Amino acid sequence: MDKVQALALIRAKRQEKKMTFQALGQAVGRNPVYVAAALNGQQRLGPEEAGKLAKALGLAPEVAEAVSAFPVRTDFPITTDPFKYRLMEIVGVYGDSLRDMANEMFGDGIMSAIDFTLDMEKVTGSQGEARVKITMNGKWLPYKEF
Repeated sequence: MDKVQALALIRAKRQEKKMTFQALGQAVGRNPVYVAAALNGQQRLGPEEAGKLAKALGLAPEVAEAVSAFPVRTDFPITTDPFKYRLMEIVGVYGDSLRDMANEMFGDGIMSAIDFTLDMEKVTGSQGEARVKITMNGKWLPYKEF
């Protein structure tokens, strides 16, 4: 079984067991967004964490090893998926303003996507509606002057 097939099996097993990413993150000992990214092949879990994943989902250890492979991150940014498209739209609309504000606050540099955490939570709006809150937290990396 190749990596793509193994990851598809892992995702199917999670749905079959009706295990939320929150619960799976707790079982593995990682942030649920990170675990979701690992199940999509965009992050990796260590061997011990892959073992915890296998146990939580009732999978053979060799299937769960697929999440321990180093990812090749090539499946973006072009998308027609509405959720991902809206995220790209946000960057398109607010990206320059966010960069300008970050430069004003921190100087010339970039936010790390390596020394980085990402959280998503469900919150209630002022009208009682369900809302999505996404928090990105990245280390500021100033450009080196030489």
